Amino acid sequence: MTRAQVGIDLGGTAVKSGRVSAAGAILEERSDDPGFARGPQHVLDTLARIWRELGGGDALGIGVPGLLERERGWLIASPNLPGFVELDVRGELARRTGLDPRRVVVENDANAAAVGELWLGAGRGTRDMLVVTLGTGIGGGFILDGKLYAGEGLAGEIGHVVVDPLGPLCGCGKRGCVETLASATAARRRALAANLPASAPGDLVLLAQRAREGCAPERELMHDIGRDLGRALGTVVCLLDVRTFVFGGGFSGALDALEPGLRVGIEERSYGARSPVVKLLPAELGASAGWIGAA
Repeated sequence: MTRAQVGIDLGGTAVKSGRVSAAGAILEERSDDPGFARGPQHVLDTLARIWRELGGGDALGIGVPGLLERERGWLIASPNLPGFVELDVRGELARRTGLDPRRVVVENDANAAAVGELWLGAGRGTRDMLVVTLGTGIGGGFILDGKLYAGEGLAGEIGHVVVDPLGPLCGCGKRGCVETLASATAARRRALAANLPASAPGDLVLLAQRAREGCAPERELMHDIGRDLGRALGTVVCLLDVRTFVFGGGFSGALDALEPGLRVGIEERSYGARSPVVKLLPAELGASAGWIGAA
């Protein structure tokens, strides 16, 4: 990257985007309504317009949630983006922007966030880590030996690790994915089931605060949610010996309230009593990580 570059992060509720220099200086940043109700083609129009308004350039990096065919730049399916099925994101954006398709990079949103945190955030200097995004769903991006590892496109999909085969039905069609138990969406559902207020997004902030203060129902809820998430992370620890986890997304603000349960879950599912050496770190770039990594 020889000059300022535009990056876009398509989320479940907003489009985060901006322009960053090769030295890592944030030159411009914005948030837009993607207009999902008007369908995928309108959203693609919006993304191209944002790219132009940010100054365009000779390339575009974009992070999108869901299952990708990375080599072709196709979004195969996205549980949290209705209607986004078998969509040629790279080709459609190249056509709308006039860019050579080879200059349009389409990446999973959590992978993009992992690159952002590695470059400018909590992962600076780290060789191996998993960035976990806690939001509408749960995403993950692996950094192994200092580089993004995406496999054929599915590596890092921590949200769809099954921790309870009899659990709630997930948007992917399976039951008991950790996304159905520990995402912000799942936390609100579990809070309501426990007769705790969670009808508004801000209620999770209050629940976490009450858990920190020692209020029994809220503390127990956060412990249980953290334990379910920790069970999925314990699988990662066991398979890859990754010991650094960076948490981003809207629900990551509750990390300290989730941590006791997280460590219990990690201990339950990992081998060799490694929980004490596992680092659980808050992301440093917040909602900017995805677009920065895409850029």
